[in-house]
Amino acid sequence: MRILFAAPDRDLLECYKKLLEIDFGETVTAFDGTQVISLLATEDFDIVILDRNIPRIDYEELIERIQDKEIPVIALNDCPVSAHDLTEPPLPNSWLSYPFTPEKICDEIKDTLNCVSSDEQFSVGDVEINVPGYRITGGPSLTAGEIKVLRALLNGESIAANDGVYINALNTKFGKIGTETRIKYKAKKGFELVAQNE
Repeated sequence: MRILFAAPDRDLLECYKKLLEIDFGETVTAFDGTQVISLLATEDFDIVILDRNIPRIDYEELIERIQDKEIPVIALNDCPVSAHDLTEPPLPNSWLSYPFTPEKICDEIKDTLNCVSSDEQFSVGDVEINVPGYRITGGPSLTAGEIKVLRALLNGESIAANDGVYINALNTKFGKIGTETRIKYKAKKGFELVAQNE
């Protein structure tokens, strides 16, 4: 497996390069957007980890170029992910907010690669979810966090308080495609999938 890890902090890059090579194999680093573009043009990668504050080339342009090559992307952010981050394209496959543990980034890489290699599809109300494509069938892209929330809802599992941003983004995306499916909070029951008029 080959990972491209791109972040402006060279000390962080060196630290995570060593860590990721233990668990995943070769990890190539880049500290600015021009290096990312150059590496993508000449080398193949299984996944890209991209800091949102990467200099020299706009983050959104980098996401688009990486996804044009059909490489999954984990975005690193210096603040918690927002509903805007989850609803305005281009979207990475997953988000991690600093600070995170080495275990968390390793788990996120595994989860992202598992989704990409999956052939799983499932329905949420009247919405079809294409897991390997990270998208609502015929609709907008989804992130790994949104897919986890949808799976939890389908399995009757509780939703963590910090997953509210994913619920807001999902409801926005459901609205954009004109479906009646929504996620609502019901007293003493928690979050549930409902038809919009319920």
